[in-house]
Amino acid sequence: MRLSWAVSGRGMAARAVMEAHLAGLLQSKLDLVIFDRTGATDSMIEYCERRGIDFQVVVPTNLEAELLEGQRARRLDSMGLTFNRLIPQSVIESFNGRIFNLHLSLLPMFPGFGATRKALQSGLPYAGVTVHLVDAGIDTGPIIAQRKVPIRASDDEATLGRRQFEAALPLLLQTVRVMENQKKTQFHECDADLTRFAAGYCLTV
Repeated sequence: MRLSWAVSGRGMAARAVMEAHLAGLLQSKLDLVIFDRTGATDSMIEYCERRGIDFQVVVPTNLEAELLEGQRARRLDSMGLTFNRLIPQSVIESFNGRIFNLHLSLLPMFPGFGATRKALQSGLPYAGVTVHLVDAGIDTGPIIAQRKVPIRASDDEATLGRRQFEAALPLLLQTVRVMENQKKTQFHECDADLTRFAAGYCLTV
């Protein structure tokens, strides 16, 4: 499977996918990483350079054209998102619906930006994470997997967000494995080897 990833932040999830591939746990590697900015993403850009991963920084006003060109030129099959921009319908169609997104809530609660903050403000005892396929709506696509994350009295956005990432990473790795094996995307449990890898990886970042 030829896999791309669109990144707006530090790219730690995308990096984990590549490291899992290098560890022999995933067949797929990162064939292209797309950035919509520099600055916060610089450490991931440097990682791509070290690992020889093809990447590009897109101009937001040209997002649709550049994503379409990247998909066509590299014959990409799937794309993962840790991305703060909506994906145009034409791009979703070019990937045949095989774009998946990490969202930091238990959808359909708290779609859109600021989900961790909204969960903290809600008074609920838990937040969560969702990996879902992308459609034309805002975090409305078919759900692949979800996991609850308890909210602690001491939590702020940083501490809760960290635990959400730790909960989400096995789900993302399992999503890649399921897609590369052409299986039905929805699943309930992650494979033990990916869960162990994700736990170890989170200790290093």
